[in-house]
Amino acid sequence: MPARAAAPPVVVPEPTRSAAPAGASGRSVLILGGTSAIAVAIAEALLGQQSGPVVVAARDLDRAEVVADRLRSAGATEAFTIRFNGAEVHEAERVVAEAVQLLKRVDVVIVAFGNYVDSDGLAGDLEATLDLVTLNFLGAIAVGEALTDVLRSQRSGRIIAVSSRPNGWTMEHAGTYAASKAGFDTYFASLAVSLRPVGADVLVIRPPGVNTPLIENHSSFLTPEEVAVEVVQAFSDGMAELTILSREERRLARRSFPRKLLGRVRRDMRKVSRRIGV
Repeated sequence: MPARAAAPPVVVPEPTRSAAPAGASGRSVLILGGTSAIAVAIAEALLGQQSGPVVVAARDLDRAEVVADRLRSAGATEAFTIRFNGAEVHEAERVVAEAVQLLKRVDVVIVAFGNYVDSDGLAGDLEATLDLVTLNFLGAIAVGEALTDVLRSQRSGRIIAVSSRPNGWTMEHAGTYAASKAGFDTYFASLAVSLRPVGADVLVIRPPGVNTPLIENHSSFLTPEEVAVEVVQAFSDGMAELTILSREERRLARRSFPRKLLGRVRRDMRKVSRRIGV
């Protein structure tokens, strides 16, 4: 049986670098899907706790540069931008290698790329359907596998995987999207189990409807900053999963439970999550 040809070496191109002070240190952050409003808000909140270098990986480098400037203002000691398209699954290893070269070590990775297309938008178009699944699910697996090698080698680091909350409307009107995000969710939850023994971990977050620049403003939706507050708290508490309540669910919870009892339930759930890793 002929020997398998050796895989070509990963070539790391020259990155685009935002001006920043030299001598970066502290907690490093890599954002895959760097123009996501939720991801940017989480990164800002993390930088508010501890400064450090950041890599913003996104398809649109111009928008990524704007985000890099914003994060530098939030406390990033250095800010880099690199081109990243989650649908280009075979490029995931290169992108992760480039980020590691820039950051030296990766402490936090925010995986927040993906797209939402409802059933009407797909309209029986098989190619568009496969493109959506490739981006939302296969792209996530590709970066997850590349990150696994890095985190195992470091024996440290955490992934914050931005999933979504399935609901009746989504299942009925955006089944392919819901299926792709369910695969994303399950993959990263299982990845957490394999990473914990080596000292790394994953936090899977499931936000409700969130107001972003890409959608119409809804009074019932949360802001990215509101989501980030809960995510960073869960991150600090060592939680493995976080399902975030919508604004309406919060109102109902306040009506149904005394505030002190609700706070105690939340604290107890965090303790349980840390103990059993779910």
